[in-house]
Amino acid sequence: MATALQGAAPAASAAWALAYEQSFAGGGALDASFWRQETGLQRNREAQSYQPGNVMVQGGVLRIEARRETVPNPHWRASSGDWRLSRRESSYSSGAIVSRAPLRFARVEIVARTPSGAGVWPALWLVHEAAGEYGEIDLFEAVGKHPDTVFAGVHWGTDPRTRKHRNDSRVVPGFEGRWHTHTLEWTPSAVTISLDGRPWYRFDPDDARLPGGIDPLRRPMHLRINLALGGSWGGDIDDGKLPARFDIASVRVWNWADGDNDAAAAPVRTSPGQPVRPPEPAAEKSDAMPAAPAESAQTRRPPVRWGR
Repeated sequence: MATALQGAAPAASAAWALAYEQSFAGGGALDASFWRQETGLQRNREAQSYQPGNVMVQGGVLRIEARRETVPNPHWRASSGDWRLSRRESSYSSGAIVSRAPLRFARVEIVARTPSGAGVWPALWLVHEAAGEYGEIDLFEAVGKHPDTVFAGVHWGTDPRTRKHRNDSRVVPGFEGRWHTHTLEWTPSAVTISLDGRPWYRFDPDDARLPGGIDPLRRPMHLRINLALGGSWGGDIDDGKLPARFDIASVRVWNWADGDNDAAAAPVRTSPGQPVRPPEPAAEKSDAMPAAPAESAQTRRPPVRWGR
């Protein structure tokens, strides 16, 4: 089950082996050996077309920028029943990056600053997709229609119509436009999510196991960072808030290196010129996390339908 955590300690750093890190403070470029860019129309009937030009390293950050602009759909087919093909053009553009290699049991730490405004939908997440099996871990999501609210959760199943969801949210006054550290600790026994060093969401992967040996929250997953607009959850877009910018200061990934687990640690990879730092828990902020609000129609994350 999903559990709200109050003041729980992070997992011991001895269980983790640093595998990758990139800080954007020194400029440079996105590490193309670790990341690839997603393009075009993708999911949730979102309004944007993902474009490479909307992802840049600028001012010491990795910036994903959502804009109001017309983008023709090169795959347009007017008679198609797939919305990604039947939409002749998009009125918005944005950016998305995906790890080239999947992760299986990992500690992920991303320092990010999120935009505000109706319709924006920034996300840090991992996903496994295969025939008859789907698993997703949402390290962080936000939607502009719920200001200063952070969401996290997991999703799993075999069919888009019957997938299950376990989510939680926190209202964090002053969250938007400020830097925060988002951390996932994903082990064979738990999915634990922290904000600014304070764990606040936990889920047992056993609760997502399905008949036939399907174990979707223990499968390798690709890490994704994107800024969506509108769609099934983002809702109406406030053009007056565009361009909107989702800024990333750094990304660090550790592999699970516990001796009882068969997942091997990969060699440390860093972007050129970046120092390797030892694994350590994210530093706690001085302000305590607010108590969890009661789930309501205003804060509940609805089921998201991938694909059509």
